Amino acid sequence: MGNVETPFIFVISFFATIGLYAGFSPAYGQEGGEINPKKLFEYHCSTCHGDDGKGTKRGHELKAPNLADAKWQASKKDEEILNSITNGKNKMPRWREKLKPEEIQALAKYVRKLAPKKRE
Repeated sequence: MGNVETPFIFVISFFATIGLYAGFSPAYGQEGGEINPKKLFEYHCSTCHGDDGKGTKRGHELKAPNLADAKWQASKKDEEILNSITNGKNKMPRWREKLKPEEIQALAKYVRKLAPKKRE
């Protein structure tokens, strides 16, 4: 008879790993499982757009827009930002297969927060 423990240990290890991965998802905060759009942006978008939205060297080479630019912000409708995140644009990948719709919505709202604050 074969060793029954080996497949059992493999299955337990597999699900434990998946559980740990889900538990450390960058999209969610510690409390209540709420989406943390800042962490989501830093994890998925900052490679090209930078943590502040102004872009990185790689982002500039790929012609990624400066998301913190007031003119860029004014020229884009919310639906355009949402569509770009969902379906990709130019060299930007589409995220619809990797992110949940509510994560995409949170990212789109977060992009708006990267605009410079207006002085009063």
